[in-house]
Formats: sequence, structure tokens, C-alpha cells
Amino acid sequence: MLVLLLLLFSHHAKSVDLEFYLDTTEIIKTWGYPVEEHNVTTDDGYILTMHRIPYGRDSPKGSTPRPIIFLQHGFLCSSFDWIANLPHQSAGFVFADAGFDVWMGNFRGNTYSRQHVSLNPNEQKFWDWSWDQIAQFDIPAQIGKALEVSGQSSLHYVGHSLGTLTMFTKLSTDPEFSRYIKSYSALAPIATLKHVRGVFSFLARHFGKDYQEYVTNNGADEFFGNTWLFRKVVKYTCGLFDTLEELCSGITLLFVGTASDNWNQTRVPVYLAHTPAGSSSNIVAHFDQMMSYGGIPAYDMGEERNMEIYGQKWPPQYNFSNITDVPIYLFWSDDDWLSTKHDLKETLFAQLDAEIVKGSYEILGFNHLHFIWGTNAATEVYNRIVDIAAQEDYF
Repeated sequence: MLVLLLLLFSHHAKSVDLEFYLDTTEIIKTWGYPVEEHNVTTDDGYILTMHRIPYGRDSPKGSTPRPIIFLQHGFLCSSFDWIANLPHQSAGFVFADAGFDVWMGNFRGNTYSRQHVSLNPNEQKFWDWSWDQIAQFDIPAQIGKALEVSGQSSLHYVGHSLGTLTMFTKLSTDPEFSRYIKSYSALAPIATLKHVRGVFSFLARHFGKDYQEYVTNNGADEFFGNTWLFRKVVKYTCGLFDTLEELCSGITLLFVGTASDNWNQTRVPVYLAHTPAGSSSNIVAHFDQMMSYGGIPAYDMGEERNMEIYGQKWPPQYNFSNITDVPIYLFWSDDDWLSTKHDLKETLFAQLDAEIVKGSYEILGFNHLHFIWGTNAATEVYNRIVDIAAQEDYF
């Protein structure tokens, strides 16, 4: 019935931007940039697709290797995030035009990484993982592939949200991995979620424990995949009239921070056509645990499985003070409701050695999504990273 109503009203819908209908590869081609797709298989069998922009739109291809910059998305997101706006506003295009070999990863379970050597997304076992496994398997597999194809030994890493938590986790549990990272720029960095604000805080307080119990009792499943029906709903609601577009924008901001300057409201239907891109319900339960308990815990699977996996009743805590030898640059905002200043003070600011934190930049007026979708993100963030990478390459 819902689909029928949407189709009946379709002739009233205003046109949406072309990118609403295109995937990451097609969007990159549309803007006149070269693009490649590369697959890599993790050690636990997940087949991940990465997107590469090997050089800029107006750059000669050349034979000299360009420095690699690897972009990793956040929770429920995809490589689309880095090419979501106009070329002069989008990280993937800005970095390519600045002379980088740009790689954009996709974590397991999202739109571009729904394959496994023996499992399929219709099986519950396919979704039985949290961000611990992403840090353990997805991060090294993708970075290893980018280095292999590009013929280089190290790269510059830029992560957003979950893309920061997983890299911090990998570096803290495998200090040797730091040799592959020339610089690490963390956008809206996440370590713990104890002091989140907005809708997520409300949901965690009132439903978090029940959701954790549900996942524990019923097993993992897909969480918010990018479906045909969802895209139709977005198109014929957010894309229907300006008032509904404004409403969709306002609802989105309730989750991430209400700061709305430098936010292109007309692009919201495009953003929502690609996001959410899907993940595991285990990660949501894991986030709920972080909100409830604080700290940086591994996933609590219940006493029996904890004993089996961790050798103890309670999950261990990650300790980011173990990270060494990686130049780290933090980009954060007090207007971000998910990466809060309070949480940063209790974790990253407290645990990271001051010798490796080469820069900590507070970006005024940025909510959690401005770091990837803000119209001034290039000016406030990406151009600084270009300078940071040039400096690290020089030394």
C-alpha cells in the first residue's frame, strides 16, 4: 500500500539530483575523474570493494607514484561519503586534485561489501561481528591492498567516526601496523560514547539495554541496509516538496548536532539515497554498551562467549596509550553530539601520548556530518590535511 501511494504521488515530485540514482563509481565518472574498483578478501572471508581515484580530473596521469591517501567512512556509511558534494567540496575529489592517489574503503556489510567466500547476507552468521573484527580484519586488508596495487610502503590515513575508532583500535593492538601509516587524520574521532547527546542518547537511555538483550538472545542481523523501498520513501518524501526536504534535514540533524551552517539542505535526498548503507546489529548493541558503561570495551557477548573468546567474564578494555610512532591529527567540534568534547577528554586526550598528537583542531559550528558533507569542509579540514600530508612526506 505504501509503495502504491508513493507511485500515485510520483508525478508531483520535483526532480532530484542525478547522484541520487548513481553508485560511487558512476558519480566519480560523471564528474570526469578516473576511477577504479578493487576487491580484497579479509582473513575471515569477507570480500570488500574499494574505490580508487588514481589522479585528479585535470592532472596528467604520469608515471611517478603519487602519495596515497586512504579515506575510511563511518558507521552506516560508505565510500560515497567522500564524493557526496561538488568536486571542490568533496574530500575524494579535493585530495585527487591536490596530487594524491585516493583510495576509499568500504567496511563489511555495507552497500559495496556484501560478499563472503562461503556466507551470504541472508544468513545470520554473515552478520555476526562488531567493530572489533572490522579493526582486526578490514582495516589491514584494505590498506594492504592499496599499498600492494600502488607499489608503496605507507600511506596517509583519514578516518571519520567509526573509521577512527577502528584505526585507533588496530594501532593499539598491533603497534607494528604503524609502519604503514605516514599520518593519521581523525575526523569527528570516536573512542567512547558515554556522553553522546541528542536522539542517540535518548534511545540508549530508554531502549539500549532491551536492544542489547534482544541481539544477545536472537543473534546478529543486518541493520539499516540500503533498500529499494527506503530509497523510494526518501525520493517521494524528502525529494517531494521543499517543506518535506527541510523536515528530513531537521530530523537528520537531531541525531548528529543541530548546527546547520554550511549544510546544503537540497542535497539531503542524495545523502539519504546512499546512507544508511548497512551494517551489523552487533555494532549497535556494542555502541549501546559503550554508552552504558563508558570506556573502550570490546564487544560484550555474555559470560559464556566472553570466556570462550576473551578468556574472562567481562570484555577487555582497549588502551589507546599503546599507540606509538604515528603522527596523529584530531579534528573535532564541540557542536558534535556523537564525538563529544567530554568523551574526547576522558579517552583520546587522556590516553594518546602528547608526542604523537601533532595537531588538535577544534572546528567551530561542525556537527558530526559536517566533516564529510559540510560545504566548507574542504576549507576547514581537507586543505589542512593536504598541508599535513605534504609536511609528513617532506620529513
